[in-house]
Parts: sequence; C-alpha cells; structure tokens
Amino acid sequence: MRLPSEPCCDTLLTVDPATGAILLEERRHHREHQSLDEAMGQVKAQRKEAENKLARAMDEARHREEILEKKFQEARKKAAESDEPPPRPFDAD
Repeated sequence: MRLPSEPCCDTLLTVDPATGAILLEERRHHREHQSLDEAMGQVKAQRKEAENKLARAMDEARHREEILEKKFQEARKKAAESDEPPPRPFDAD
C-alpha cells in the first residue's frame, strides 16, 4: 500500500484497522505570525500599500480626463476649420 502523501509532524491519522487505509488526516495549522505586533505591522503595511495604489489610480484617472478633453477640443477645432463634410455612416459599407 502506498500513502498519498507523507504525513507531517503533529499530524493525526485515522487508519482503518482492517485495510490499513488512511481514513482521515488532520494537520495542525501553524500560526502565520509569531506575535500580535508582527501581525499588526503587516496589516498596517498592506493598508498603506492599498492607499498608495488608490491615490495613484485616482491621479491617473484625473489626468486621463484632462488628456481626453484636450484631444476632443483639438478634434473639434480641426473639424470646424475643415471644409469637408463629416463622414456619413452609410458610406462605410
């Protein structure tokens, strides 16, 4: 018989006595952080990073609106100066 995976230390195995098959494997969950201060430090760092990303995204959105407005005004000015009639949608076929 072959085990599906090697058990870790402190793993509780429930074995069927008749067949020897592993019925249940319970692994202990280890703490992600050693102390509460360490966990709080990580949470604060993640929050600061999220705030920085939000600020950058808002700044980019603000500038995007300015750029699009500038392009629109340039296109409007070019269309006003041009003597050509605007393209008709039916001519595209």
